[in-house]
Amino acid sequence: LAQGSCERSPGGAMFAAMARRAWGGSEPQDEERLVMLKTKLAEVEKSLGERAEEVDEETFGTNGPTASGPSDRCVVHFPGDRAEILVIVGTSQHIEVPGLVERISAIVDSAYTSVGKHKRVNRYDAIDRLQMGDAGPRANRVLHLAYLGKELVGCASSTFSPGWTPQGCGHWGLLAVDPAHQGAGVATALVLAAERRLAMVSESIQIEYQYTEGEEFSRRLLTWYEGKLGFDGGPRPTRAGQCSFRHCMKEIPQDVQRRGERRRLQEIQSWLAGQVAEVEGSLSAVGKSSTSSTTASSSPAGLGPGGGDDDDDEDDDEDSSD
Repeated sequence: LAQGSCERSPGGAMFAAMARRAWGGSEPQDEERLVMLKTKLAEVEKSLGERAEEVDEETFGTNGPTASGPSDRCVVHFPGDRAEILVIVGTSQHIEVPGLVERISAIVDSAYTSVGKHKRVNRYDAIDRLQMGDAGPRANRVLHLAYLGKELVGCASSTFSPGWTPQGCGHWGLLAVDPAHQGAGVATALVLAAERRLAMVSESIQIEYQYTEGEEFSRRLLTWYEGKLGFDGGPRPTRAGQCSFRHCMKEIPQDVQRRGERRRLQEIQSWLAGQVAEVEGSLSAVGKSSTSSTTASSSPAGLGPGGGDDDDDEDDDEDSSD
């Protein structure tokens, strides 16, 4: 958990070492796990307390849209009367939403086909990408889903460590917007959400794209990626028709990294608190079950206090609330 949280910050190495000790080897028993979780939670809360609070939002350009909220639920506000866009991180829960998986595939297909490119995300790939979000703050790669009102209008992926970028360099890709909603700021919202997430761990970001000198679509990509978004891909081809696969990088500003680190700690804090509550609930249920069994075995058959059904119902209620 902590390896991807704040190793670049003071105390980060300690958190990472503790995480490796805590989760390495065999699965700990609930009592042992609860102690480790509470210890980790206390350290995260202490680190948060040592950091100054500040407004946690990013603005794209001068007087441009602003992004706020946690990494799994980023709200992008636009100036004027343009509708806000909600960008969430997909999870396996979204697989159960009727038609959503098919909608993701259709958006990627139509977005790339409309500009003469070939990119497909089949049902199994979409499901796999959604399931990655189940790891919460521990997830490496996630799929961002952009909503305009209640309609899914675009998607993109972000990855802390894809395996082919330099250390400390995150990556985003698979940027796709429904052609019917292009020009509404959806791509900008997805990029803001992806880069906001990457800023929690990364110092820089890499993207790649195919460029052909003299091609109109390539010119638009160059203008947006290496102009408006601030990436640098180095020298480009000068001869008409010449192609290159551009690897583009940009540094994440220090103030954005600082806010990202604090947001990361807050998300870890929330996740750990949830884990503590879950383990405590499990231990409580085991204790009640043990007490009930002991009481029932010392009473005549059928005359135990309330029998076992009431305890089972209470356990079910606790599970559903979790």
